[in-house]
Amino acid sequence: MWDEAMAQPSPARAVTLLHAAWPESAAGGWVSASIGDRDRALLRLREQLFGSRVEATARCPNCGQRLEMSFTVADITSPPPSDMAYPRRLSMDGYELSYRAPTTADLLALGAGGGAVDLLERCVEALHAGERFDCRRLPEAVTQAVSDAMAAADPQADVQVEMDCPGCAHRWNATFDILSFLWGEIEDWAAIALREVHALASAYGWTEREVLSLSPRRRRIYLEMVGG
Repeated sequence: MWDEAMAQPSPARAVTLLHAAWPESAAGGWVSASIGDRDRALLRLREQLFGSRVEATARCPNCGQRLEMSFTVADITSPPPSDMAYPRRLSMDGYELSYRAPTTADLLALGAGGGAVDLLERCVEALHAGERFDCRRLPEAVTQAVSDAMAAADPQADVQVEMDCPGCAHRWNATFDILSFLWGEIEDWAAIALREVHALASAYGWTEREVLSLSPRRRRIYLEMVGG
């Protein structure tokens, strides 16, 4: 799973991780789930793999000092919205808007070059004077209102952690992206596992499968014996 996900773009990687964790769920279901629902599941997976305590860092945008963040998965997990029905409606300044929450399918379709306006165009349909209206031409206030409504409908998609810099007293909200954070932890775990496989395979001639089938305790004992 790790080497397969490593070659994928970030949105596809999330689907691979979740499908590996819960193979009974169709991969297509994760693709069509809202980003918030996807991230809520990634938080649950992170807790199962590495525990509930999260230790991360953020750089102060004012002075550049790197600060530590510490919280639990529960601290940043919001309950699923009570109203899951889409599309939703918004009327403002003569514009009639219907919108839905962005999904992994949207992110995959847009690719790395997609921006906020491109995402809005995929998730919002606009009418003005009864006629279809180009979302790219919406007034700034209307665009902001529908963007805020989309964020409120799927709050788990944008996790913000309050930060207070002791160096310059600057306060800000740091974005916490569970997908990139969890993937970093998995990469660190994989690097350690590969070093352990190399050490024990070199010492005993075992295959990768045989090394990984050992319990962590037994593997650690063998590594101590060979000085790995």
